[in-house]
Amino acid sequence: QDKVPGFSFQEAKSLIENSIELPLDEAFADFAKEPIAAASISQVHRARLHNGCEVVVKVQRPDIEEEIATDIDIMFTLAELATKHITELEPYQPALLVREFAKNIRLELDFHIEGRNIDRFAKNFADDITVHIPKVYWERSSRRVLTLEWIDGVKIDELQFRPDITYDPVILAAHGADFMLRQILEFGLFHGDPHPGNFFVLPGDVIAPIDFGLVGRLDDELAAALLELILAALKKDVQGLIRVLFKIGVVDEEKVDLRELRGDLFDLLDRYAEVSLKDIHLKSLSRDFIRVITYHHIRFLPDFMLLLRVLLSVEATARQLDPKFDFFNHSAPLVENLAKKRFSSEYLQKQVTSRLKEFAELIEIIPGTTREILKKLSRGHLRFEFEHLGLELFSRNLDRIANRLSFTMVVSAIIIASSLIMTGDNGFKVFGYPLLGIIGYVLAGGLGTWLAIAILRSGKM
Repeated sequence: QDKVPGFSFQEAKSLIENSIELPLDEAFADFAKEPIAAASISQVHRARLHNGCEVVVKVQRPDIEEEIATDIDIMFTLAELATKHITELEPYQPALLVREFAKNIRLELDFHIEGRNIDRFAKNFADDITVHIPKVYWERSSRRVLTLEWIDGVKIDELQFRPDITYDPVILAAHGADFMLRQILEFGLFHGDPHPGNFFVLPGDVIAPIDFGLVGRLDDELAAALLELILAALKKDVQGLIRVLFKIGVVDEEKVDLRELRGDLFDLLDRYAEVSLKDIHLKSLSRDFIRVITYHHIRFLPDFMLLLRVLLSVEATARQLDPKFDFFNHSAPLVENLAKKRFSSEYLQKQVTSRLKEFAELIEIIPGTTREILKKLSRGHLRFEFEHLGLELFSRNLDRIANRLSFTMVVSAIIIASSLIMTGDNGFKVFGYPLLGIIGYVLAGGLGTWLAIAILRSGKM
């Protein structure tokens, strides 16, 4: 992830000075010319501020925005072709996924946004001693340059090569899982790329995440839906699962056979009914669940797709540290506590108050709206628009039939006229036959052949 060839020091120096509007030696007391890591969007240099603080400086690649814009255009073209020609990809909505990717990658290009994400994470986990969020040095940061506190730790994926580092893999796996689950279930703001290379380990089994360019968000509605989905799965409540899928708007009733969907979900949950939670891998369960909802043409929400990828990455990293790590049993207490908060009297009172407020606003606009409708009705200006679904195909077929009938009548008229001319004894003749009649027969034959070929090509006689 961080072994991409870097760009030159002169390019980095020029970009930093133009971006933060300071000479490099005035901004930093010391600045390493060689990057310590390089990725597709940026590279990172180690530096020191004049106050002695050790920092890392993330510098965006020159011309990366133009390159990404070209790549996104290509991806949109491929997504449109895939949607058009591969019907099996319809539930995945390739164009929507590319649009979501384009939105996220453009956000990653603005380091101001990444810095604000870091500040939000620092605020959310200010009281958590198992997590350390790096400090942002805003006076040395800009849209294309981000200066952060130096993290003096070891990446999780490098621990196996560092026998000199003392750590407890069981505790470390628990800390990492708790950190990610709290982000998702408690705050609705989560790290979108939690691979082992993006997490440092500090003394005391403290987790220090980096690279906050890609984050996922769950609004209250999606967070509540996710919680209900988890609880329904744990309770083997098939009807509850379907109810949640309907609530978040991913089920098309015209394409889904509810009875068959209910049966498939029941079979899925029953398959894991007698299996101990510690023996269930999130990866296998997710794969089976995705297979079911793909078969039934249930849409994938981009936020949920990112969330699923994050959870799979968390489980894989935790099991890499602790092969006995039980994701479901570990997350159960946190889910239970959150469920208590979600369905507490205070939360329900808040929800009722919110709905009453919406209802009051609706009542407020009803008289004015009714008055406008009555005015238009009295003046004869009220119009209704109807859309007949499926009428377009019928209309196209009707136009095709009418065109063929008209064409056939024209050809028939030419044949009849040519025959009348042939029976006459007027005009210039060729081999004893009127030239005009011969031309008419040839024209009718050509047009008739063209019509026959068109009908055969359409496959509809």
